[in-house]
Amino acid sequence: MTRSVIYILTPIIGLFYMNQVEAQNSIKVKKSKEAIESNNPKGHLSTLEGYVPSMSVTKDGKTAYFSQSNEQKPLYGVFSKKEMIHEVYRAEKINGEWSNITKLKVCPKYASAKHPTISEDGKRLFFASNMRGSYGKYDIYVADIKADGSLGVSKNLGPKVNTKEDELYPNLHNGTLLFFASEGRDGFGGLDLYATQVSYNSLTTSVNLGSHINSSRDDYAIQLNTKKGESYVVSNRGQNHTIEQITVAYRRKPMDDTMVAYSNENLKSVLDTKTSNEYTSTSFDE
Repeated sequence: MTRSVIYILTPIIGLFYMNQVEAQNSIKVKKSKEAIESNNPKGHLSTLEGYVPSMSVTKDGKTAYFSQSNEQKPLYGVFSKKEMIHEVYRAEKINGEWSNITKLKVCPKYASAKHPTISEDGKRLFFASNMRGSYGKYDIYVADIKADGSLGVSKNLGPKVNTKEDELYPNLHNGTLLFFASEGRDGFGGLDLYATQVSYNSLTTSVNLGSHINSSRDDYAIQLNTKKGESYVVSNRGQNHTIEQITVAYRRKPMDDTMVAYSNENLKSVLDTKTSNEYTSTSFDE
């Protein structure tokens, strides 16, 4: 059987550079309303970070989560240069405009947190952080969102997800299937896309989405359209490593024995897998 793969290269449009967020006595954001409203739903490009995902918005459209970077002096070293630190923020939509922008304490000071994504029920926030206690560089963490909007303890998802290298760009599908990018496993090259099923306090072993989805370059994020049998992958596999969105059909099974989650049968098996493995111990509690 011939494997059916459809690649349609469409450059991400509306490149946008959000202004840095400055936290003082009260959070001040340069052109914050314009920045959030103009944010491309497909994400945007940054000369410093490459692909930056779009903000994550709750189902009711009233709350958004996003990350911003700024330079800070490190904790040690009087003559040390400033380092780029990433921080997670929440914004509320009031009278049709984004306001009440607040920095969230999801990790210790001088550590970074980025790429937040909210669960469908609005009760959990997943993000990547390099805080002390991580398995490698950036790990995927989760924190419960309390009724008052504050966050609970940040918990590391553990070795079934995280490795000694970077795990980034968490994104939820159908409430339980967590997609993320990893460069710490034997994949197809650069960042590969993986999936794990998550529920409260448990998750399954991560599954590589296979050569039908991943490439020899960096693959950052994926969205599924199960009705069309298509996935939309953000990757830098474009000419000169440009970051583009690629449409990939996943209707047919692969020709090899690679574990994948793109076919209907394999995707269903990932979704239906029973979870029994708890997250790792507490990592950060403000």
